Amino acid sequence: MKSFIRLGATLGIAGSVFLTGLSGIGNIPGMGNLEAIALPQDQVVKKLQEVPVFTLTNPKGEFVVLSRNNASKPISQVGFFISKQDAQKFLDNRLKKENPQLAGTLQVRPLSLADYYKIVQESKKKSDSVIYTLVPTQQQVASATSMLNQNGKKVEQFNGIPLFVPKFKKDNSYLTIPLAKGNERYIPFFFEKEQAVALLEEFKKAVPKEAANTEIQVVDLYGVMEALNSSSDPSINKIVLYPSRESINFIRSLAPNQSPAAKPAAAPAPKK
Repeated sequence: MKSFIRLGATLGIAGSVFLTGLSGIGNIPGMGNLEAIALPQDQVVKKLQEVPVFTLTNPKGEFVVLSRNNASKPISQVGFFISKQDAQKFLDNRLKKENPQLAGTLQVRPLSLADYYKIVQESKKKSDSVIYTLVPTQQQVASATSMLNQNGKKVEQFNGIPLFVPKFKKDNSYLTIPLAKGNERYIPFFFEKEQAVALLEEFKKAVPKEAANTEIQVVDLYGVMEALNSSSDPSINKIVLYPSRESINFIRSLAPNQSPAAKPAAAPAPKK
């Protein structure tokens, strides 16, 4: 009865990113990974397009560039936030205190993860000195760090953008969900631990005999992006980046008449 998509060998590399790190990543999540990825394929861009990110802009639509000193060397950064609330808090709690006149002219602007990727690629071509930083939700970083330590991984801080994936322990297979029409099933990679837990609990109720064989794996977004772009495994195209509940509500608010995203259904893929 049980036949699930297996990506153990492919995502084993992505899954190790949070332990080994990648060259150049430093304290700026993901920048080293982005430099290592070739130009995205159409399907990769499409997957990234489904995830919103948020940044600050002035009335002309220009990004807010912040400067700071790092070891006596000035660094210019533009922040892109996974959470709209985090972007708003950064504006309200920091910028309005440091420069209220400037902050009063700024707004939180939504883009997509694909837009962020393209901005970084263009920056490289122009030898731009500005660093474009993707900022994770700290609650999810803490959840990822805690889960890794509970599983025996000694991690002080998760450096990157955590994703949470319900999976099976024995054969490195992953829970799948249906999306939209048709019978095809996909592997959800969640930006929130709570979403992954909810799907896994639903599956355990449906198939209680498999409960002890399930777990949630923590992987890094940039390792997944690299695997999506470079892997020859056809199953890698089954990965779906599932936005946070906050982001899903934001997307729905932009298109209230549009059908909401399909609710994840915790059922195993049919055997082929």
